[in-house]
Amino acid sequence: MNIDVKDYFGLISPRPTVCISTLGPKGNSNIGPYSFVSPLSFDPPLLGVSAGKEKDSLLNARDTGDFVIAPLTKSWKEKGVKSEVNLDRSKSEFEEVGLSEQGSRKVRSPSVKEAPVNLECEYWDDFKIGDHCWLVGKIVHISAEEEAVKNGRLNIEKVGAVCHVRGEEFTIPRDIEKIKR
Repeated sequence: MNIDVKDYFGLISPRPTVCISTLGPKGNSNIGPYSFVSPLSFDPPLLGVSAGKEKDSLLNARDTGDFVIAPLTKSWKEKGVKSEVNLDRSKSEFEEVGLSEQGSRKVRSPSVKEAPVNLECEYWDDFKIGDHCWLVGKIVHISAEEEAVKNGRLNIEKVGAVCHVRGEEFTIPRDIEKIKR
């Protein structure tokens, strides 16, 4: 079987899906889903997300200096995925899809009220990589509902992490299996 190399990302799946929330330069909120995301460093605690060069999340993080990452879970999966709506930068995807903003503790960008976990990030840097930019944030605060965390990780069995396969295909893994290393 021959597969076009540009379709490689469908073979690196499922990928965790997160939503990034930001504030625009005029104070309007923005949120959008991303599945090219990865932890980068323990110390400092850095997280990276690959975003299109003109995505509002990237532009807003650059302009305002912060953003919030909310892992997408089963309870708000439809609204989170639908936040990938093409709106003018001055309009709020929160309002468009019916998500609720809540104040963050250490950054100006809003947290997602429906999300059981929100990671507040200060903008660290971004790097042009191919047709995308790698947005890097330093995690400065984490808020989490108690039931959403188990043994220092997302409680997948309880909240169901939403992962992107390809296109409109998503999966919600709930099983954990230990494999000795």
